[in-house]
Amino acid sequence: MNWSWLLPHGKGIPVLMYHKVWPGINDDLTITPEKLREQWSYLKQEGYRAISLPEYLDIATGQKPNKGKVLLITFDDGYQNNLTYAYPLLQELGWKATFFIIAETLIVEKREIEIEQKMTLQELRSLDPTIIQLAMHGYQHEDMGKLPLEDSRQALVNTIRTFDNSGLEWHRVLAYPFGSRPGAHFHMLKAIMKDMGIMAAFRIGNKVSNVPAGDVYEIKRIDIRGTDTIFDFKVKLSKGKLKPF
Repeated sequence: MNWSWLLPHGKGIPVLMYHKVWPGINDDLTITPEKLREQWSYLKQEGYRAISLPEYLDIATGQKPNKGKVLLITFDDGYQNNLTYAYPLLQELGWKATFFIIAETLIVEKREIEIEQKMTLQELRSLDPTIIQLAMHGYQHEDMGKLPLEDSRQALVNTIRTFDNSGLEWHRVLAYPFGSRPGAHFHMLKAIMKDMGIMAAFRIGNKVSNVPAGDVYEIKRIDIRGTDTIFDFKVKLSKGKLKPF
């Protein structure tokens, strides 16, 4: 039995989280180009508009009102297949998206299997910054829920330094790797991020993000998976998740 009707409708802005786009594979981290087009065609048909990261932050921080049906599209890790399959579709639709990039990949090019290959610095520089906004996803994709506070601070220092030296246009915004934040010293990490000028940070949470945000360092995203049917996608868009318990 489908229990999604028990979930409350979220009031705010959906922030969608994707990872890889690859032909013939639909799993927790990968969606086919055909299914991605199906989802985004539905959004377009329903009158949604995908906004930029600065536009979203203006609304989330209360500087501007939330008008119309808007959403924020995000991709994690900086996979080369995002450039191949998602970027042209964004150009076609006239939409914007945020790519959260692992900083070490800007200076170290690892040879990985094709589906796991990350964008090179040259490829990232080729992206139109009015379409794609680049932001931080840790230095080495560290799990900040498990790291000592000083190690998390150093990872952020290394991340900011690497982005600053890259020549890229980027935004001082973080998506927590693994969506993971520390428990006991999270308030201290937030203070460190604020001192570093990090404007906001995204977790998972699987809820429509509240705007204005109650806490800009805990903005919730909705995990979109390749295994989601179009019905699942519609439920997540309005309610954040599929099951009430």
